[in-house]
Amino acid sequence: MSLGFSGSLLGAGVNSGWYQAVLVVHLASAVVGFGGSALGTVMLRRAWAEGPDAAAAVRRTFEFASNRLTDVAAYLAGIAGFVAVLIGPWNFRQGWVTIGFVLYFAWAGINHGALRPTGAKLAEALDAGPELSADAQRLRKRAELWSMASNLVIVAAIAVMVTKPGL
Repeated sequence: MSLGFSGSLLGAGVNSGWYQAVLVVHLASAVVGFGGSALGTVMLRRAWAEGPDAAAAVRRTFEFASNRLTDVAAYLAGIAGFVAVLIGPWNFRQGWVTIGFVLYFAWAGINHGALRPTGAKLAEALDAGPELSADAQRLRKRAELWSMASNLVIVAAIAVMVTKPGL
């Protein structure tokens, strides 16, 4: 049993029941959290084409689901990933683990630093009136750009965790 970060904290192997359970939580949370976020992007884009009432309704629904499900699942994916490294055969000195966490924190930074504030401003613009204003159009494009960046970071993180470069 290792007591540092150079090896597994609890010495569990990939066939350990605890490790397998944490891995299932990590993967299921990632699918729900990040998949739901990507689906929300598609739904909002489609609703935008239907008009301001549809866009506002989908935005409110997505905000409800995001606050109660997808965001919680995405954070749980990060926590479970951390625990998987602690109890599994991996360690924090492995490049792919470090890259995975850097990408996770990049996603969180994009989500909290850019996407949420832009989404809040877009919500205000959509709720302000029945017409899609130039401000709402500009904010929609900005939200789509940040959403695309967020999704690309997620895909990069998945690629790193699947291929484990440098291992």
